[in-house]
Amino acid sequence: MKRALALAAIVVAGTVTYGELGGLLKGPSVFADELIYMDATRSVADGHRPMERDQPYGRGLLFPVAAAPVVALAPNQLDAYRGLKWFNAFVFSLAAIPAFFLARRFLSEGWSLVVAGLTAAVPSSVYSGMVLTEAAAYVTGTLALLALLLVIERPTARRQLYALGAVALAALARPQLVALGAALPVGLAVRWWLLPKMTRPRVSTALRRLWPTAAAVGFVVVVGAAAFASGHASLRDYRDVFTTYDVVDVARWSWYTLGNLGLYVAIVPLVAAPAALADLWRRGRAGSVQDASFLGLFLTVNVVTILLVAAFSSATFGGERLHDRYLFYVIPLWLVLFALWVVRGAPASWRSLVLGCGLTGLLLVTIPQNLLLRDTNLQFDAVATAVWARLRAVDPARPGVLRLLLVVAVLAALGAIVAARLGSPAIRPLLLVPIALVFVLNAVFVWESRAHDADLTVFADDRAATWSWVDRAVPDDAEVTDVFVESGPCRPVNIGPFRMTEFFNARITPVLRVGVPADITTDGRSVRIGADGIVRTLDGKEITAQYAVLPPGVAVKGHVIAQGTLANLRLWKVGGILRFPQANSNAAAVASACPTGTT
Repeated sequence: MKRALALAAIVVAGTVTYGELGGLLKGPSVFADELIYMDATRSVADGHRPMERDQPYGRGLLFPVAAAPVVALAPNQLDAYRGLKWFNAFVFSLAAIPAFFLARRFLSEGWSLVVAGLTAAVPSSVYSGMVLTEAAAYVTGTLALLALLLVIERPTARRQLYALGAVALAALARPQLVALGAALPVGLAVRWWLLPKMTRPRVSTALRRLWPTAAAVGFVVVVGAAAFASGHASLRDYRDVFTTYDVVDVARWSWYTLGNLGLYVAIVPLVAAPAALADLWRRGRAGSVQDASFLGLFLTVNVVTILLVAAFSSATFGGERLHDRYLFYVIPLWLVLFALWVVRGAPASWRSLVLGCGLTGLLLVTIPQNLLLRDTNLQFDAVATAVWARLRAVDPARPGVLRLLLVVAVLAALGAIVAARLGSPAIRPLLLVPIALVFVLNAVFVWESRAHDADLTVFADDRAATWSWVDRAVPDDAEVTDVFVESGPCRPVNIGPFRMTEFFNARITPVLRVGVPADITTDGRSVRIGADGIVRTLDGKEITAQYAVLPPGVAVKGHVIAQGTLANLRLWKVGGILRFPQANSNAAAVASACPTGTT
């Protein structure tokens, strides 16, 4: 009962904290991700298949399906948005429960609660304040780690099916997490190899035990291939990942990603990692199935995840930045490893400590300084850099100062470990204090940054009807087209009013972009205005619309039925072919849109 109450307290505290912090974000700020997930969730709530505007949804299904009741029960779109943030706060905090049971395989109840609390306190909690899938992926990913550890310890048929189901659930939240499945065969192989020869089963016997896994994987491959071949399944939004990757670039970004992971966990666990892993190795060689299993899980999951994140960062669409947004799912493993090492007395040889210190120092000082700039976009994808980015901003002209501070931090971590080993056992738990402190500081900084970015004054007041002004003006079955005109004067209008209007109005589906070359359009559809003023697709098809939202300064054939936002966007009733009577080209529309004094 006490354990249940303690876990409930962590979940409730996390939910309330992140729910209230989410309230500081007045509106969405991550486009087009939040819009995509909002659209998909709305369509499920309306009883349809997930849709992304007027296109089939091509991302993880778990969030839209699980969150749909929140939207369905909300009286309006503004309350639905607020409800989704509280839903994410609750789901994110739930990760403490599987983290507790993961830690409980090795640690006492008290220590396991510490791991559970830290798992819920990671600074990536900032994603729970947005309409994103990270919260669902975090709890299901942590559950998958627990299930994988159990099956590696004892690969019964039932545990294999549970583990595969948990990995599948995590992949439904975020397809990247399907890679966790590699931990099952590789983790079992590491466990088999580590254990003393006299305790190992024969290879043929060990392989025969995996028939449930082979059967389940085979079934999924066949069904998945059939679904993709028939068009019933799609990875449309992930098509960019199916490209070639440069091995050298992936290796380089793997190095940076490991350094970023060290920053995330406050450096100390990375310094101690060689000693902690060596201790698991020794115990596994001595016959400990649990230690050998955890070592296999830890190594496999970290290597696979780091390689995936590095591959993403190295590609063009990775934006040449760190991405612990896709990395933090391994943090529960690091918390368990470090807590277990501390509880066992921090066993280490001087060689392992010197290795850990040297490797960590080299990792951190070789992270390019441009990846540690104070920038809200950089810190959104790499929350672990928030503290260090602010330190660098104190003296930006001398980046060498930050490298010196990183070296000092590594030496301080080594000093803390040595002091804890030589001092009283009662002080060893204090080694976790830097982790908690860095988690809190990074969380404060990234929540503050996102709240600032989301603080856009777009509407005249906070009434739901004002925010959903388009939905209020058209019939429930209407379809409204957004027409973005890309120009310098229209840029503030496109960033705020257009985006917010689209997000809070369910009737808006197609998005057309005038003035953007097709090869750089990543959001919406590029179109061309002909000499007759008719809007056509790039392959020449005329575009029709029932209603259209346009910026001030441009007109289409029809009449204005509503006006909204402080930027004076207009809602036009078109009812046919979309035509600009006063513009005979994209350039003409761009030149007339958003004239001075109208926005």
